[in-house]
Amino acid sequence: MKLIGKAALLTMAASTLLGANGEVAHANGGPFTTAQDGEQNLDCGNSHELVTVNVLRTVRREQTCTEPGSRDADTSAVGGTVLGPQFTTSQSGKQNLNCGNSADVLTVNVLSTVEEETTCRIMDNSQNLHGARGRHARPVEEPERGGASATGGTALGPQFTTAQSGKQNLNCGNSADVVTFNAVSTVSKRTSCQAADHSRGLASPGAHRKGQATAVNGTAAGPQFTTAQNGKQNLNCGSDSDLIFLTVPEPDEPGPGGRDKSADCHAVDNSTTWH
Repeated sequence: MKLIGKAALLTMAASTLLGANGEVAHANGGPFTTAQDGEQNLDCGNSHELVTVNVLRTVRREQTCTEPGSRDADTSAVGGTVLGPQFTTSQSGKQNLNCGNSADVLTVNVLSTVEEETTCRIMDNSQNLHGARGRHARPVEEPERGGASATGGTALGPQFTTAQSGKQNLNCGNSADVVTFNAVSTVSKRTSCQAADHSRGLASPGAHRKGQATAVNGTAAGPQFTTAQNGKQNLNCGSDSDLIFLTVPEPDEPGPGGRDKSADCHAVDNSTTWH
């Protein structure tokens, strides 16, 4: 694992801990800047390598992410200054997935095979019945609570800035690579995200109004995604904003060269709320 990848994991772990015991989660700086608060929030399987060179190699990466946790509060994330790509994510709500996104700066594949597969699944079967004062007792969609804000930092490379607030928000399988060169190589990437809400509970009228979600651009030398999602089911999935991509030979010509990308996102809301 590259140094930047290790730093990303440490930053993400620290960000998650910040929201574990308090009611408000804050995150500042680092290549992965994540403030996660809510019932089921996944920020997993994202790729943002500074330099990747594969020559005569076979690379296979497979990651499955699931999250059964439960928290609820406001979240805010502020990006820092990084030499490379940057993810700045603030998630608040019931089921928010920001997974399988790619923001690699420089990738060179020569006579190689690269296979990457990321699968993210979250399921909410919680019951919030009258008088059940447990971890699911307060509906996370109370109109006076909840909110997500994210501000991008300064990155020499691509940047993702995402603020998610709502019931089921998927920001998944997006690609913002800067320079990719494939020479007689085969690259296959697949991202699958699924969110299902089968929760049941009691709530007051108008309880599905969520707090505001705001995302503000930073400064990025490369592609940039800025997304603010608010509502019940919002999908921002499979977007492609690669800056430069070269393949030799072309995929429709004879030879093993080619690229295959696939992103599948599904959000199902079968929840029942009694007023």
